Amino acid sequence: MLTNLKPLLGFFYLLTVVCFGQSEIRRAEILLNEGEINEAEKIFLKYENHKSAIEYLGDIASFRKNWDQAINHYQNLVKQEPDNAMNNFKLGGAMGMKAYYGSKFQAALLIGDIKDYLKKAAEIDPNHAEARRALVELYMQIPGFLGGSQTIAESYASDLKNINRIDALLADAYIYKINDYKELAKMKYEEALRLAIEKPDLITRNYLRYELGEVSANYEIHMEQGKKFLLQYIKSYGYKDIKTPAWAYLRLAQIERQLNNKEIALKHITKSLQIDPGFDKALIEKQKIQRL
Repeated sequence: MLTNLKPLLGFFYLLTVVCFGQSEIRRAEILLNEGEINEAEKIFLKYENHKSAIEYLGDIASFRKNWDQAINHYQNLVKQEPDNAMNNFKLGGAMGMKAYYGSKFQAALLIGDIKDYLKKAAEIDPNHAEARRALVELYMQIPGFLGGSQTIAESYASDLKNINRIDALLADAYIYKINDYKELAKMKYEEALRLAIEKPDLITRNYLRYELGEVSANYEIHMEQGKKFLLQYIKSYGYKDIKTPAWAYLRLAQIERQLNNKEIALKHITKSLQIDPGFDKALIEKQKIQRL
């Protein structure tokens, strides 16, 4: 009789282990969203064969700008789920960041793979706005002999009109900006800010708030609202965001300088430099503020 129970006991043991692992991963997710990245990572590493844990470990590596490690994690995910749009997007994105921060030779070697993974993400998910934004920038940045194409960039920007109008306007503005059509770029950026003010529900991810705040600072448009977007970005900042709060405080300081609010600008730039003491753009901005 006891012999007959052994398979059943083994099944219940396995079920307990699986349930415990899922519970631990959920706990790690909560820690990660609360900014306890190191503690969350320790838990994820215990379950590094679990798909969710692999993805989060890739996200943590990306947050730390450890692109090789992030790429390894995302490659593992793509092997397991080749038709998952987000996995392909994250792998292409991590490769893109490695190319951006690496040498020109590294970038040239990676461009083909970056395009392939981002394009696959866009093909799998017709509503994937981030993949299309990345493709617009990629096709505008790389030279024609390496596969760059304004026509293709414009095609992906056009797709965005049916997905998210803020993303679409930012993509159009980027194309104008790269072509040095400054007034047309400013017009599109202003339209994007105005739409974001009127329809905040279109701000579907925190990083859009930083982008809108940066636009406000660089083009001196809708600056009061630009400040609000940047403060919201700082408040909601997490592991998914690309720019650190040091960048947001820099843009806040930039706006306050343009409004001739020297003391407030100095407070913001001080916060930026407290986060990143060697931040060259913040050091330059501080000099501009001090000259007011």
